Parts: sequence; C-alpha cells; structure tokens
Amino acid sequence: MQIPICHRKPDPARLPSVSYFRAGETFSIGDLSISPFTIPHDAADPVGFVFTAEGVRLAIATDLGYMPPNVQAQLRRCDLIMLESNHDLEMLRDGPYPWSVKQRVLSRVGHLSNDAASAFLEEVYDGTATHLILAHLSESNNLPELARLAAERALVSKPNLLANRLYLASQDEPLDPVCF
Repeated sequence: MQIPICHRKPDPARLPSVSYFRAGETFSIGDLSISPFTIPHDAADPVGFVFTAEGVRLAIATDLGYMPPNVQAQLRRCDLIMLESNHDLEMLRDGPYPWSVKQRVLSRVGHLSNDAASAFLEEVYDGTATHLILAHLSESNNLPELARLAAERALVSKPNLLANRLYLASQDEPLDPVCF
C-alpha cells in the first residue's frame, strides 16, 4: 500500500498534488529527508519515521507491538526520539477494557508497555538523543508518573554529556518547542 503525501501548490484554485511513499524508501520535501520504516502494528502498512534536516535526526516510533531489530536500527544516532510508552501492565490487566482489547494491546501488533519501552532504553538505546519524548500514553491504562519513572530508571545507565531530556506527550496539550 502507498500512503499519499499532499503538496500545496502556490495557486489556491488548484488541488494539491499527491505523491506516494513506501516503507524503506527515503524521500525529501525541500531540505527535509524522510525515511519511513515498517513497524509492527495491526494496521495496513504502518510506519514510523526518521526525519533529517541540517544534521539533526528525529525519530517517531509509536503504535508498536514490540521493538523489532529494524526499528531498533532506525532509532540509532537520533537527536530526538518520540517513543510509545502506552500502558502499565497492571493497570491494563485490571482496567476497563474488554478482554479482547486487552489481548490486542498486549500482542506483538499492539502497543508498547512502559516496561517494554524502558527495556529498549536500558538494553538497546545508544544514548545519543538529547531529547526523548514518551508518547501515546493511555488515559485509561497508564499514569504519566509511571511512564516517566520506568524511563528514568532505564536511562540511569545511559549518561549523556548533553543529557537525555525526558518529556511526556499529553493528549490534551502540545509540548513546548524543542530546539537544537
């Protein structure tokens, strides 16, 4: 499946043109290089992204059932990583979702738990990002404090001269801008 990208034309009377991209094929919009990569989620051709411009690499990896090697490789040498930390395992098991939804969330095509995100940060993450954003936190099955605590524990073993600034994305309000 190809995913459309809309480009605005200077003439407002014209419809935007549509281009398509495929996972694994880098493309550019102006000076921005965009590398889509396959992620394990229960959707049609889901992708994460690495954006590169002016020597800065940003990665977005959410809606992951687990952290396969291809995703781990894409998150290396990034200056900023937005990573899913969707649920606390106990809160999900005891929470309001029907059992079928809980099974889906816990599956290899579901969502990363706080434990899975922190395991990646502790065991695989290369420590190069100066900014880490935990995202896609469940309102029903997670607490920001639990996600933060799990990530902070994992990052203790990853000292970075520029720090690993940790942010939590909220569903209610935007993050402040991150500058490099």
